[in-house]
Amino acid sequence: MSVDKLVDSTQLDADLTSVANAIRTKGGTSASLAFPAGFVSAIQNLPSGGGLPLLATLDVGSINSTSTSATDLGKSITVSGINAYDLLLVVTSVNSVVNNRHQATARLIWLTASSAIGTKDGATIANATWNVKVSSSGVKTSRASTTAYGVYPNSCTVSSGSATIPMYRRYNNTNTGTLNGTYTARVYGVKVYDLLGG
Repeated sequence: MSVDKLVDSTQLDADLTSVANAIRTKGGTSASLAFPAGFVSAIQNLPSGGGLPLLATLDVGSINSTSTSATDLGKSITVSGINAYDLLLVVTSVNSVVNNRHQATARLIWLTASSAIGTKDGATIANATWNVKVSSSGVKTSRASTTAYGVYPNSCTVSSGSATIPMYRRYNNTNTGTLNGTYTARVYGVKVYDLLGG
């Protein structure tokens, strides 16, 4: 191996940390990234462009539970700038997929305004949640339920153009498989006008 020039290792570490922080922010995680394989893997897992705008992320943390009771995780996502949107889509996912494990949950929140258009002052959470699990044989299945299961938002309060969304968990093997892993929640904004082709 030849050496072309000397490298300032302090500056190189700072530059790599900046790149890693940008990847973590975009991916909604706080996980450690080893160079170069961890960087490459994290970049490959980033969502492609053209989708819904990502408004906020929350590192929910490690969960290992078989409790069938709805349990407040003591963590909430705060989303600012909600006046520009009509719906919030909250998606939680696990860091790695193994057989018979809960993979993801999705739930919609409808933002409402009682007076001026564009000023959101209320929210109604959807009655249904959607879950994806991986079966014991490795097959992915999805299921909708009017009872919330998995790692999910349980309510939403709105104030001064921001939403606060507390996160809960509830196990149900039919719907979720095991709740076991490190979870991340992401909130996306949806404009009904865009869905209608405006």
